[in-house]
Formats: sequence, C-alpha cells, structure tokens
Amino acid sequence: MQPEQKLAVAVALEDLGVDTIEAGFPAASDNDAYSVAEISKLLNSCRVSAFARTIRSDIEAAISALKSAEQPRIALVMPASDLHIQSKLRLNRDQSLHMLSEMVSIARNNCAEVEVIAEDATRSDPLFLCELYRTAIVSGAGFFTLADTVGYATPEDIRMYLHCLGEVDLGTKVACLGIHCHDDLGLATINTLVGLEAGVQQAHCTVNGVGERAGNAALEEVVMAISVRSDRFLFSHCVDTTRLWPVSRMVSNMTSFPIPPNKAIVGSNAFAHGAGIHQDGMFKDTMMYEIMPPERVGAPSRSFPITRHSGRKGLTARLVDLELELSPQEIDALYLRVQKLFDDQKFLSDSDILRALYNLRK
Repeated sequence: MQPEQKLAVAVALEDLGVDTIEAGFPAASDNDAYSVAEISKLLNSCRVSAFARTIRSDIEAAISALKSAEQPRIALVMPASDLHIQSKLRLNRDQSLHMLSEMVSIARNNCAEVEVIAEDATRSDPLFLCELYRTAIVSGAGFFTLADTVGYATPEDIRMYLHCLGEVDLGTKVACLGIHCHDDLGLATINTLVGLEAGVQQAHCTVNGVGERAGNAALEEVVMAISVRSDRFLFSHCVDTTRLWPVSRMVSNMTSFPIPPNKAIVGSNAFAHGAGIHQDGMFKDTMMYEIMPPERVGAPSRSFPITRHSGRKGLTARLVDLELELSPQEIDALYLRVQKLFDDQKFLSDSDILRALYNLRK
C-alpha cells in the first residue's frame, strides 16, 4: 500500500477497536518510515509498533519514526531456530543471545515498549527458545511473541512450546506472551486460538488474513470465533464486530487482493443460502443455518440466490421479494423452465427470472 492508503487503513483499524498496529518497517524504505511516522502522529488510542531486525540501524530508524507516537513499541524480530540463526545470521546460539541482549537494551532505552518476535520458533529447540525468552525479558523486553513463521505448527506444537515458556523463571520480571501464526497448512486461526487458551495475551492477526505466502491468522476469524463461541473461548476483545465487513472491503480494495466468495465471516457467500433445504430451513428459523446474523459483522442482509439446488420454495420466496404473485401452477411451470437455464449458468439473477416468466406468459 501507498502511505496515504496505510493512513486510511490505520484510522479504520483504530475505529475497529484494534489495540496495536504494526505500522511498518522503517528501515526497509523511505515510504515505510514516512508511513510509520504519519500514523504515529495520527492515532490516539491505538498503540503504534514499528518492525525492526536486531540491528542497531533498524532500531534507530524505528525510534525516529515513532517519535510522535502516544504509545510507541518496537517489535524486534529475532531468529529462534538453528536453521535461521546459522544460515541467516551466521552466528551460533551464544552469539545470537548476546546480540539479542544488546539490541533489546538499546531499543528499551529509547522506547517505552519492546516486543521480541521469535522467528521460526515452532521449528526451534524448546530449551533454546526458553533461553531466548529469558534473555529478551531480562534485557528489557516486556513482550515475547511465539512466531509460527512458516505455518508448520500443529495445535499440539503450540501448546508444547507455550508450556515450556511458562516454566521459565523470570525472577521479578513480568512478560506478556503473544502468538503469530501463518496459514501455510490452513491452521493459523486454530493455532492462534490454541495459543490464547494456553495463556498468551496478544494475537497477531491481519484483516482478510493477508500476509506472506498463504497469509496470517485472519483477524475477523479469530474475533468472531471468540465472540460466537464465548462458551468455549473465554477471552475478551475490544473489536467492534459490526465494522469487520466494511474494513475487510477497504483492505481488499487497498491491497488489490480479492476476497474469496467462500471466505469465512467476510466472503460474499458467507450469508448466502442457495440449497433448497437450507432456504426452506432459513424461512422457518434463521438459526437453523446461521450461527450469527449478518448485521453482527456489518454485512448486508442475507441472500437466497437461485441455484440448481434452490427448489420451489427458494424460487417462491424470490418471487415474493420481487412482488410477483403467481398461482401454484405458474410457479411449477416457471420452476421447470428456469431449471433448464442451469445448463449454461450457475445461478439466476432477477432479470433471468423475469425473462423466464415473460416467456412463460407469452
């Protein structure tokens, strides 16, 4: 996104009720640095976080970009797996711990909050991850995030790693744990929820699940899972769920990433009922095939598209919406006529139905 687009999305996220925005990577480009700086000036209630590697110049760029933020945070990414430490940093474990301690201290001396994101944590040695955690917190970080960077973890892996972190003796230090999941195996949402169940207090999410490769845990999915299944997920959030649908459309337009029709919560088919048995059930009781009303997420009213599987009741309901009165015999004849149209198309528009009725009555 361009800076002006990022600013618009940041305001929308603050209005949505998000408490922290990772606004960009200031050391990556002038555009990113400018965006973080402008977002820092603009937001009031929302914490602004700037991403940085454990490199002094990255941290200095983040500090500069955040100078106007009411609630600044530096998010330091730190490789946790041997694969990343040895192949990317060209360091051994002891050297990486020393580097982390030094960089966290620099960041903390210049910023009120420091978060360490343990990159590729779910492919790391649990014992070393615990040492990384202890080093980060003792050095001044207040937040430590377990990152499933390549979407490799299962829910049981998440539980195991967080159990290990929970056993670390931090002395008098207090830390907030976070979870950051990618969706390479389609497990980002459930892994995030499992992380919350295991004790983390912050979840990294993105609108529509946008992100590297298969994307990240989708904010709307995590939020609505918590909201709809409050009997199962005993957490709280401050998100105004009625804004999820419009913010989803805004982000889709800004990023030029279309929303799949069958996308959970915000897909165009999320509240569309095409099968005849579903339509019949919905006409009797909307709870039969909806676990949440569309207005709860700010979606337009539910729809009943006429498809091959809609049946006579679905067609009849659509005719009522169109304020057309037909006899039972006419409905039967029209139903047989429109069924033939599905040889060439998947669903019928209102104009298709009206045309078929016109031809029937000629």
